Amino acid sequence: MNNIEKLCFDNWFKEKVDLSKTSDLKIVRVISVNKITRLKMNDNITIALKLIFILGFTIHNIEESVWLPEWAKHAKKFHKPIERNQFIFAVIIVTIIGYLVTVVEIIDNTPGSIYSYIYLGFVGMMGLNTILPHLAATILLKKYAPGLITALLLNLPLSIIIIVRYIVAGINVYFLILAIMAFTVIILSLLKPLFKHGDKLIRF
Repeated sequence: MNNIEKLCFDNWFKEKVDLSKTSDLKIVRVISVNKITRLKMNDNITIALKLIFILGFTIHNIEESVWLPEWAKHAKKFHKPIERNQFIFAVIIVTIIGYLVTVVEIIDNTPGSIYSYIYLGFVGMMGLNTILPHLAATILLKKYAPGLITALLLNLPLSIIIIVRYIVAGINVYFLILAIMAFTVIILSLLKPLFKHGDKLIRF
């Protein structure tokens, strides 16, 4: 245990731990897990996944912008009728929020930080959005819900992959669930005022 300083432990740790009763192997294993965890959140694969996810999110929103306003006229309880200008304005704002959340999380790059949970809330929300309303509406209405294909091919699988990587990295699952619920509620609560402003700010 003479190499404890080289392993980056400070005096506080040395004072609290009886080194004669501590296994060298256990200390090394803990350090190794920590280093691997940090690398996983900053490696090229993880960054690429985040960038592909935000690209898929954008394509998904474009698909909805083109076809959803017309579909909403016949969507009954799944979506109230909405004008194209209202929907496009809301989509633009939500897309900007998604990009901001992603960029901040990539820069912060700290699993377990408030920024990581906000980001995972966004990712989880888009994963859930695949099921409700897209898949459910398609099945119950027996008519394709705009956004389903991009959600199934991009949003859902990528959201699962990203969230699993963060869970493996050791984030708190309960905080993760709360983050997804909170982000979903916040975005849903923003839609009505966004639709209202969109009707005033965008005219076709």
